[in-house]
Amino acid sequence: LSLKSCRVGETGMEHWKDVFVVDISSGSDGSSNAAGMPVFDGGHERSLEGVTVFNPTTDNDESPSPLAYAVVTGRESGMPRVWVLEFDENQASSSKEADVGTSPPVAVSRMTRLEFDETAYDVGIGGNRDPNLPYVVISYDSLVTPPSHIAIPLSNPVDRNARRVLKEKEVPGYDKQSYACERTTVRSRDGKTDIPVSLVYHRDVLEERSKNNNGTSSSIPTHLYGYGSYGASIEASFRSTRLPLLKRKVVYALAHTRGGGEMGRPWYDEAKYLTKKNTFNDFVDVARWLIGDDGATGGGEDADVNVEQPSIGKGITIPSKLSCEGRSAGGLLVGASLNQQPELFRAAILGVPFVDVACTMIDASIPLTVAEWEEWGNPNEERYFDYMMSYCPMQNVKDEAVYPSCLITGGLHDPRVQYWEPAKLAAELRHKTSKDSGPVILKMDMDSGACLNIHALLHIFIYYIYIYIQVFIYVYMLNFPAAHNPGKSLRFEYHGLFLFVR
Repeated sequence: LSLKSCRVGETGMEHWKDVFVVDISSGSDGSSNAAGMPVFDGGHERSLEGVTVFNPTTDNDESPSPLAYAVVTGRESGMPRVWVLEFDENQASSSKEADVGTSPPVAVSRMTRLEFDETAYDVGIGGNRDPNLPYVVISYDSLVTPPSHIAIPLSNPVDRNARRVLKEKEVPGYDKQSYACERTTVRSRDGKTDIPVSLVYHRDVLEERSKNNNGTSSSIPTHLYGYGSYGASIEASFRSTRLPLLKRKVVYALAHTRGGGEMGRPWYDEAKYLTKKNTFNDFVDVARWLIGDDGATGGGEDADVNVEQPSIGKGITIPSKLSCEGRSAGGLLVGASLNQQPELFRAAILGVPFVDVACTMIDASIPLTVAEWEEWGNPNEERYFDYMMSYCPMQNVKDEAVYPSCLITGGLHDPRVQYWEPAKLAAELRHKTSKDSGPVILKMDMDSGACLNIHALLHIFIYYIYIYIQVFIYVYMLNFPAAHNPGKSLRFEYHGLFLFVR
């Protein structure tokens, strides 16, 4: 970790000076760092995002102690992390007194990565305004823990009993002890890439997974969510909107596919431009792992799907109880995955899906198109055009194949994904797929798009619109076995803000 500084008013790189360099000397968080090696070497295995320095006031002196601690945020193993670095007191003191640019390296006497009860979580450092306090306040939530702020003593960050929860979001009627979560990995079909997967479920699911009297395991309804574009990280954070599914014993899975930013910049670069199909392959491989299918049944070369540690997820469900969901670029992910192996899913939710990739990217008059070439490539170049056409959901719907039930949403005034994209996909699915496929439901919001106009609507109204959309989606999800039955039709009826399914 190399820190640089310059005096106020000085400009130009020649004025930047080395303040100190942190090396590890003894003690660590169990990492492979050897004495004298950098704590953060600029690589992606352990990435650095921010540093906050603390000088706690001693009990017997009102003046701050010498430079003592640094709290570092970053990523490791695909998750947000927080480390507490304790400096060697003698070197820290001499470094503080030395002139800028002449200070020697500052050794770390101890490096501790903060650990928590859950294995799938989101963590970061909050606004610690007083660097003289003996503790750091972090923000923490997980798939089962609502957002909270926790004070962690700098002198003993490993002692979980010494931590104090300062505030936790109250979720009415929620019992944390009834739920559990886990983080695991699934081997991709390339045989070398491990895809992180986060799972959250009701603890009663564990009992249902136990052997029945006839010796067979019960299959559990499972919902798979993914995104995998723009280097965006889908964190394992708390969402109260999942509770209606979890209470009904649905397992919720997050696939952290390539194209996102969970594993650093290389994770993103491995699934953009002419390697975008890696995103879709990863999602399909996770779905196959969930149904316990270790061998490929189409959709490209054989997948070596496995997991390194025991997990509730492997083989937990069957295709008739597996649904999937993605929004915007995540809708492209779902659409491409359906075309690759439509038999894997019973229902699919495509929210404002970006599914007409080539047509949209070739029209530079559409807002955001030119900027999007940095993600997908410019289809005015033949190699990018051909590659887009090979995975674009609109151009690859399989003739007479049996597809799952699909709920496709869009917005008439959406500035990002134009309304005709979900409309065209709905028409294509209805026209080309088998009559035994599930129904295709298209819901078009005639007043808004992916981003609601907060200048025209009150915030409370936006909140209720969001809840309304979630209710619509979950009503569809929880009824998709009936929706998939050609012998039974669903009728949606609206009464004020209430939605009924007949």
